[in-house]
Amino acid sequence: MRHYQVPFVVDENAGTRAICACGRSDSRPYCDGSHFGTNQQPFMVKLDEPKTVAWCGCRRSRKLPYCDGTHAKARDRE
Repeated sequence: MRHYQVPFVVDENAGTRAICACGRSDSRPYCDGSHFGTNQQPFMVKLDEPKTVAWCGCRRSRKLPYCDGTHAKARDRE
């Protein structure tokens, strides 16, 4: 059975975030610069108010960088 990553559910404050797009960051869901040397760039997200966010952990969401449940759909197909 394959390992499917679940979302990173985080209580965020207002402000700008750099969300990892390459999957290499040691501080996921946040970018730590590990994408350098690839063609990937982080998702820059501005939050206008504090809220709970589900950041995508599988990198397959159609609403990146937000989770849309794709990880569960892939798991169910197996």
